[in-house]
Amino acid sequence: MSQTLTHRLPFDAAAMLEYWHRDPHDAVDVVEGATYRRVVTLNGNRTALELHLEDGVIALRSAAWERAPRASERAALREVAAHMVGADVDLAAFARAVAGDPKMAALERRFVGVKVPQTPTPFDALLWAILGQQITTALAHALKRKLATTYGESMLVRGTARHTFPSPERLAVLDTEALGAIGTTRAKSRAIVEAARAVVEGSLDFEAIARLETEALIVQLCRLRGVGRWTAEYVAMRGFARTDSLPAGDVALQRAAGAVYGKQYADPEGLRRLAGRWRGWESYATFYLWRSLARPAG
Repeated sequence: MSQTLTHRLPFDAAAMLEYWHRDPHDAVDVVEGATYRRVVTLNGNRTALELHLEDGVIALRSAAWERAPRASERAALREVAAHMVGADVDLAAFARAVAGDPKMAALERRFVGVKVPQTPTPFDALLWAILGQQITTALAHALKRKLATTYGESMLVRGTARHTFPSPERLAVLDTEALGAIGTTRAKSRAIVEAARAVVEGSLDFEAIARLETEALIVQLCRLRGVGRWTAEYVAMRGFARTDSLPAGDVALQRAAGAVYGKQYADPEGLRRLAGRWRGWESYATFYLWRSLARPAG
């Protein structure tokens, strides 16, 4: 049985589905028509989340549960789904915030309703960000597929095996050589394994750092080996739903800023100067600039 997910308008469902479908062969984020599918784990119970996005309505359902769900797990599914689609994000506030910047205001009108897709958990965002360090998005997607199919847990859904991103517990017991077999560099393998161990051991507590201001959250993430400022800023944006994170070191973002605002802004310092125009909404300005590229990043 499906239920309607309450969300703030405007909301561009097609853009959300397009983002999730950037890799048609993705083993984790699967899009078929107007339906998005992903297996998520809620309190140790896996479920096949489905979101049908059409005609301004978001219909949420579970295609299967690993075990009979408790009421708290059903509530958690709704909470995770709302988080993933940015249900509570007020884009009218974004429009007001950038009204004084004609170029960003034009992008806001061009992409009206586009929200920043969130990962189910901050750890998923951290994995994706580490995989994507200093390589193309296409290569990052290939690594994502290998990571999920090699080390992710699987669940049978309507006769088809569906994969998850591997859990911290699964990755924490690996050595870097084993993880490197999927094609990650030694540095990335070490960063992934050590991040997973930090979660399992409790030195990286996502619930605790979620209560911090964005800058303090970023500083905490940067304490992990292999996690620099760009990675931490990206995780703040896509794992913690922070609207005020600016990954100024991102090459694609610099390219987009240069094209829209001029080459004097196509570097980290230039981006930070620009960011004063978008205060509180740097993440959305980033996402809209990425989207202005012929091949959007993110």
